[in-house]
Amino acid sequence: MICPEENQYMKRMIIILASLLAFPATIPGNEAAAVSAHRIEVSLPSFPVFLNHTPVDNLHSQYPLIVYKDITYFPMTWDYSRALGLTTSFDSRSGFSIDKGNAPKALTQTLIPEANTFSAAEAVLPDYAIQAGGERIDNASEPYPVLSFRNITYFPMTWRFTHDVFGWDTSWDNQSGYRIDTAASSDSARPVSENDNFNLNNGGQMAEAGEWIYFNPNSSYFGNNYLYKMKKDGSEKQKLTDDNAASINVKGEWIYYTVIDKSKNEHQGIFKVRTDGTGRTRISDAPAYKITVDGDWIYYVDQKLTGQGQYSVGFYKTLGIKKIRTDGTEETNLFQGKTEEPLRNAVSDSIHVQQDWIYFVQPGDSEQPDKLSKIRKDGMQLTPMSEGHFNSFLIVDDWIYYGNDNQLFKMSLQGSSSIPLRKFDEPVNFDTLTYNDGWIYYVKGRFGIMGSASIEKIRIDGSEPTNVIGGVRAVSLFLIGGKLYFAGAWEGDAPLYEVKADGQTKLLKEQ
Repeated sequence: MICPEENQYMKRMIIILASLLAFPATIPGNEAAAVSAHRIEVSLPSFPVFLNHTPVDNLHSQYPLIVYKDITYFPMTWDYSRALGLTTSFDSRSGFSIDKGNAPKALTQTLIPEANTFSAAEAVLPDYAIQAGGERIDNASEPYPVLSFRNITYFPMTWRFTHDVFGWDTSWDNQSGYRIDTAASSDSARPVSENDNFNLNNGGQMAEAGEWIYFNPNSSYFGNNYLYKMKKDGSEKQKLTDDNAASINVKGEWIYYTVIDKSKNEHQGIFKVRTDGTGRTRISDAPAYKITVDGDWIYYVDQKLTGQGQYSVGFYKTLGIKKIRTDGTEETNLFQGKTEEPLRNAVSDSIHVQQDWIYFVQPGDSEQPDKLSKIRKDGMQLTPMSEGHFNSFLIVDDWIYYGNDNQLFKMSLQGSSSIPLRKFDEPVNFDTLTYNDGWIYYVKGRFGIMGSASIEKIRIDGSEPTNVIGGVRAVSLFLIGGKLYFAGAWEGDAPLYEVKADGQTKLLKEQ
């Protein structure tokens, strides 16, 4: 007899049933014959867990990690086994076997809206034979035995297995939590494009490449503006151009960016310059907004200036999404929205280019809600994903984090149902969402003309809201080399500040 959990995964991976990993820790037939009467109390980890640099959302996991006698246990589901680079097998004669397999894959997490909140629960000891790394295990006498919890086999991440048998690196401390690095992982590291998107989501006033930071220190309304670079330790600062640069993308020896004259409200086009400051070139005079460079293409929000008058410099209205080659050729329309309404944007200010897709928001109106959508990079297959009041969004590890009515949500890139993370008691500027090492950062509070707000961070599961720094007028956030930077608003300017380890700020503005 095959139980429901097996059927669920058989539908997905029936052609490789022999290596199916997400099966219950029971032998076919009567469950009572497969597990002993000995019951063991387990709990949820009280600390964060990372697998190959990806934080685990254990609070919303369908198969949560558990802890027994201070040892973390992982469920041997298909997704976790692939992410660990393990293969498992089971039959009624040989029992359960686990061993090293192919190179680990990026972790796919199956999440549910309901939070796991138990402080204690019961697991059981399976009675079937168990092998790990070719070694037969006397599970009944093991200090940290293999367990069955909610009909899923759970494996202990002890030093013996993680280091001696599987050859992984592990670490643990109170602040960083428990981390497993399988070392041989071929595709589990965070994509460079995803890191770039975090900074571009906040306007791209800063970017990183290797040891260098590329940044616009001033973003001034009437004053001087520059594009600079410096080492991440603050040394070797060099001026590259006199441009008010935004949407900074660094690809190889070239820096791509947009330029705006704030005093004239004039977007001056897309530019590039070599990382040594030579070869400055205007690629296009299109009034592009928030560009993203991917391969040989530049993707950007297309817009036009409207509403000019004798006493008005007008405003920019977004029209759609375009792409253009990095050499300035083959400008191509990918998406064009409705333009009949003079004050309605066709797309939101930012777009996110992720693998084969472009993710964006189509703003709604009094009758229609905002619509989160995606379209392929060739302009085909426009796909609505969700509707609501979207302030902005961020993509981390194949999950979309977004704000809706001052509440933070997440949903998968496949458009699964939304998972509520936290309702905030003060206004949050979701345009400032960014990510670093398991934390979502944002600006909380309104500061008006003379006031200030605070920068906070929250775990990817919505827990542990933590104040980072208060008394700031931050309008965008950047995390580079483990350091937090922000652009502070004052009289139309947005100069950059570095947040020091002692909580003090350092102004990076250049004269």
